[in-house]
Amino acid sequence: MQESNVASQKQENSSAHEFQKPEPKLAPVDGDQFAPLVDESILERGKQANLPPLKSKYLSEDDLEFRVWCSFGKKPLEGFVIRRIDGQWKGVFLEAMNDINKPPYRRELSPKPGWERLWSRLVDAGLLTLPDSSQWKREATKKDGTSYVVEVKQGSVYRTYSYSDPSDQKWKEAKRMLRIADLLYKGFGIKR
Repeated sequence: MQESNVASQKQENSSAHEFQKPEPKLAPVDGDQFAPLVDESILERGKQANLPPLKSKYLSEDDLEFRVWCSFGKKPLEGFVIRRIDGQWKGVFLEAMNDINKPPYRRELSPKPGWERLWSRLVDAGLLTLPDSSQWKREATKKDGTSYVVEVKQGSVYRTYSYSDPSDQKWKEAKRMLRIADLLYKGFGIKR
């Protein structure tokens, strides 16, 4: 009887491992093709928030950090900075620096659905895999639209991509970028 319990327990344990979702990994991109997207406004806003450039930041292989920058053009830059270090999640929202907002211009974040659930939703939406919008033809642009730049670093792998006015684009990838933005704004209860 004891042997059958042990065998049954082993079978349950192996079944549980089969259904666990593997940790998604950020795939490296060839060369430095995406580096120009991190422009001066991002570097300056990061500097104001005491953030080193993500590309040069050291992370151990199990750690990750991503930054989603929003609102270029006439609207001041704002962004999400989220990291998982030693299995612990932390995040801040860097508010737009302008005459309306007053210091400290940053808010600690705690997601309504919980960190792991939000992370899973962001991965499913394509946070780690979306290509840069420059790969698609017929990109519609306008002067006052909202654009997004995403920077992701997982261990030593870094990449970035951008989408200008994704609400005006017809490709499914643009809709996925909007989904990522929605997950962040709604997940943290931040009004756009």
